[in-house]
Amino acid sequence: MRGLMTGRGAAAGRPCAIPMSLMTVAQNALAHAWRLLLEECAKGQFAICSEHEDVITERLYMILDDLYTNEPDTIRGFSLFQLPVREGNLANRAGDKLDNQPDLAFRPLRGQLDTRSSAMAAIFVECKPIDSKHPVGSTYCKAGISRFVRGDYAWAVDRAIMLGYVRNTCPLPEGLAYVLEGDAGRQTYRVEENLRYLGKTAEDDDVYGSVHRRGADTTSSSITLHHLWLNPETPCETSKCHI
Repeated sequence: MRGLMTGRGAAAGRPCAIPMSLMTVAQNALAHAWRLLLEECAKGQFAICSEHEDVITERLYMILDDLYTNEPDTIRGFSLFQLPVREGNLANRAGDKLDNQPDLAFRPLRGQLDTRSSAMAAIFVECKPIDSKHPVGSTYCKAGISRFVRGDYAWAVDRAIMLGYVRNTCPLPEGLAYVLEGDAGRQTYRVEENLRYLGKTAEDDDVYGSVHRRGADTTSSSITLHHLWLNPETPCETSKCHI
């Protein structure tokens, strides 16, 4: 039986290229959903400062569902995707871990990507809080970025998104550059290109990108991670970046 039945066929060639235009749509959708979540916070219906990351992600997912189902034209290009998926189980590149669960996946409709596996070709999003209890180094990088670098997530595509829920006063790019651009960070996360500015979302959030080599050898493909950090109206705590 062809390996494609388990998604392994996607590994036969180069990673599927995700167009920047589709990345922009996903980033705009996340940014807009976040603003609607902030409106809920202002009404006392949700508490970003105290909720667990999974609860925040679940609420964002339900807001995305409502937008996709009832107001798809609110986000330009949203109709080019299927309904986003939360924590869909997928195998890693090696095939020895079958239950990897990226927090969110934006899967383009058929025909939008040149791919041999629609299951593996998506814009995968890993979400992490950033505050005094969740340092950039140990939470965002070690428990987030590393999953893309070692091929657990997004191994069949060339781009993915790291989404930060920033609850303190840690800024992008400085807070992340401190980790990724140090000698230890560059080696641990196999940084090929330092953070560079990619533009803004439709809600005026800055997006930065970093390039990382995947796998254990120099012939492995690279992945570009888009870093989108979202903030509440007022910082939840006054602490600065905790590395």
